[in-house]
Amino acid sequence: MFMKNKIAIGVAVGILGAVGVITSAQAVHVNPDGTGQVLLFPYYNARDGYVTNVNLVNSTDQTKAVKIRFREGKTSNDVLDFNIYMSPNDVWTGSVKAGVDKAGKPIGAVSTADRSCTLPALVNCSNGECGGKPQPFTGPNLYPNVTADDTREGYVEVIEMGVVDDATVKAGVLHKNGTPTNCQAVADAWSTKKGGVFTKGQGISAPTGGLFGSSAILNVAEGSAFSVDPVAIDNYSTKAQHYRADDVNNFLLPSLASGDVTSSSVMVTKPTGETEMVVTDWKSGAEVGDACLKDGDSLTPACGTNPYPVAHALLAPHLLNEYFLDPSFGYDGHTDWVVTFPMKKHGIANAGSDVIASFENGIFDREEGSQASSGGGTGGSTSDEEFGFSPPVGGTNPVDTSSSLIREVNVISFKSTDPSYNDSRTILSSASKQSVSVGPFVTGWARLSFAGYSLKDGFKSAKGYSASPGTYTADSNVYKGVPATGAAFIEGNVSENAHSLFGDALPHKIQRD
Repeated sequence: MFMKNKIAIGVAVGILGAVGVITSAQAVHVNPDGTGQVLLFPYYNARDGYVTNVNLVNSTDQTKAVKIRFREGKTSNDVLDFNIYMSPNDVWTGSVKAGVDKAGKPIGAVSTADRSCTLPALVNCSNGECGGKPQPFTGPNLYPNVTADDTREGYVEVIEMGVVDDATVKAGVLHKNGTPTNCQAVADAWSTKKGGVFTKGQGISAPTGGLFGSSAILNVAEGSAFSVDPVAIDNYSTKAQHYRADDVNNFLLPSLASGDVTSSSVMVTKPTGETEMVVTDWKSGAEVGDACLKDGDSLTPACGTNPYPVAHALLAPHLLNEYFLDPSFGYDGHTDWVVTFPMKKHGIANAGSDVIASFENGIFDREEGSQASSGGGTGGSTSDEEFGFSPPVGGTNPVDTSSSLIREVNVISFKSTDPSYNDSRTILSSASKQSVSVGPFVTGWARLSFAGYSLKDGFKSAKGYSASPGTYTADSNVYKGVPATGAAFIEGNVSENAHSLFGDALPHKIQRD
């Protein structure tokens, strides 16, 4: 009898697990395998010698229509986007680098010599050679609060619009001897004069995923390089969303808020140590509204009414990462954290104001010391000093350990009070950087917290999947935090050459309460 019951329980748990897998496949989630329908590159830099190379890969045997969108770092405005038509197993590469606007001011720009078909066309190919001029970002021409300087830092969205089914387009974008057979087929498919299939909403079906990519943020003069992989989001949409980049009514589509899947799944660890998958259904449509239509600019078109599933997939109550500021032995260590809020544009987490973040009780050295410790062990801090952002809030009053992160791409530069530390430079040359002091520490880790934020306004219902499922409400911890992504950029020197640096970009880790 015992054996029979044990087998029955095992079968039941197995069925529950299978249901959980099926449910996860139907919900928006971050794919730990690194492929998806959506890729989020958390940072690009085109400042002071920096160039950001972006690589996209179609790992499937299908032809895909892909939207790539460059968003400036101040308020996430779309400063350039276009369509890429990727043949099976295709790779597209491009670079964000410094350009010059019509007034001669430095501005971000995209440059590519890649031969894959784009709309509009970015390169011209003849006799096997392809070339193109840098395309400056257009944000300052469209948005009154965006300057040319704002466009030199930002982030990149890549969204699969769908699988191309039209035989003529598929044949045209297919490469032969390294060059597409006929990119004009894409333009013809969008031509109203020629009655193209794309103008009729035909020739394309639902996205299937399988995109992955990488980016490299390079400063050749300094000899430094940082590799940053995108966050891959899967099951974002079950319907094709295919638009021309110059469609004045739809140029912000698709977006992170326009997918039709209204549920999300995340994995949580319960106090017992058991892992559970939580699938949540979210409000969408008219009950949420379109944040882009509420920005006060009558020229801004719609950008979607379903922000919560992606927001939940990216939700972070706390971000954890390392810092390295070691000045000893010529290391000359420096660290900048990039913290990007990709859903603020869609009305999530203080959409109309700053995000308040805190390092309170969250800065540690490598020997377990913290700013709150008082000499409790070898290597521990002997001070009760607290460390916060600069400039200090309150002038001569005690340092406030919280700070407003005022942009949608934020650079936080870590500083040490160690007498040998070189505080005359930062890594990313960000004009909008903020600083945080870690006191005398030179290596360790930190926890950045977003207290007081949650997604409860969009909550409908939730269900846990495990051997002993938990109960979830709108006030559960799994819904607390801010949608965020980014990395710690760590740099140092092990050479006598001041311009021979080593660098690494460590993706932020997420801690849930």
